[in-house]
Amino acid sequence: MLQKWQMSPIFVSPEFVRPGFVLRAAFARRLFLAASLALSAVMCAGPKYVWAQAITPVQSDQSQQPQITKSPEGKKEEAERAAERAKAHHFDRVLIIVLENVDYERAIQDKDLAALAQHGASFTNFHAMFHPSYPNYLAMVAGTDFGIHRRGSFLGDKQLNFPNDAAHKTIADRLIASGLDFKQYAEEMPEGTCPWNISTEHVSDKRGNYVRRHVPFLSFREVQEKWCDRVIRVDSGKSDNFFVQDAKKGLVAYSLYTPNMNHDGHDTTAAVAGAWVKKFLDDSFPEKLRKGTLVIVTFDESGGNADNRIYTVFLGDMVKEAKEQDPNALAKRYNHYSVLRTIEDSFGLEPLTANDRDAAPITDIWK
Repeated sequence: MLQKWQMSPIFVSPEFVRPGFVLRAAFARRLFLAASLALSAVMCAGPKYVWAQAITPVQSDQSQQPQITKSPEGKKEEAERAAERAKAHHFDRVLIIVLENVDYERAIQDKDLAALAQHGASFTNFHAMFHPSYPNYLAMVAGTDFGIHRRGSFLGDKQLNFPNDAAHKTIADRLIASGLDFKQYAEEMPEGTCPWNISTEHVSDKRGNYVRRHVPFLSFREVQEKWCDRVIRVDSGKSDNFFVQDAKKGLVAYSLYTPNMNHDGHDTTAAVAGAWVKKFLDDSFPEKLRKGTLVIVTFDESGGNADNRIYTVFLGDMVKEAKEQDPNALAKRYNHYSVLRTIEDSFGLEPLTANDRDAAPITDIWK
């Protein structure tokens, strides 16, 4: 331990001074001044100067790597800390495509959906949470339906506008606070001024109907007031619509895609929905654009089977091919909360509610 007399800016230990060697006063003053100036320069330069020669960052070519778009509100440092917290970081981005109201048994027999299942993890024991549709959409993004399913099959599909308070948060809050971003894409959403908050909003289009209950983020006043620019209208009749443009540039960390009610099977059939998904993935979001992106194709609820079992498949370069999957892993019981928990774990986000906190994350399917 240094003694007090040894802690001066310039210390010359006595054992290094030969007997008879005496510094003249003038020379000593010059030596002290020179040493003090040198020490001051190093200290003013700060850590960057001190370590510049000790650490040489490894440069890598990032030009070919897809980049995650950060939210303007978020900070890069927050995103990095969230990534460090991630318990199981398997993907850089996620795109969730929600289809409508088909039993698992019926969906898996469709040729296009069955073919899709051969390229990833197709779950055989995956369940929706509620009937009707709307509570399931809320559960997907908020970790709860706020008790909406208790209103019954008719009132349960009537949208609400939840207040902007601590009790009504969504995964959008977690993402943006961690420096990441989200977007909700909605086919045939009407043009106009956000928030499109009329509870019975229903717009008919020659390509298919739009309903607001299938766009869950619009049920939250916080999104309406702060993040309506993240709710994106998609004209499915245009080959270069806003989703296609974003896909070419690189999607944000979390994207939820709502097809119109023809494409999602609600007003048509499972065959129409399956054919639309195939075309969408082939044309609008081809494999060359999907590097690092987990694509989830799921249904909001079953068409009426007793246990609400639905078709759900995970696709991506981080997911093992179907032939390499363990059937026992695919047969584990999962639900919409499990998907939310898996996304939270991969991005290092805190769970929203006890529902997603207690849900089993999806494991054993990754490369």
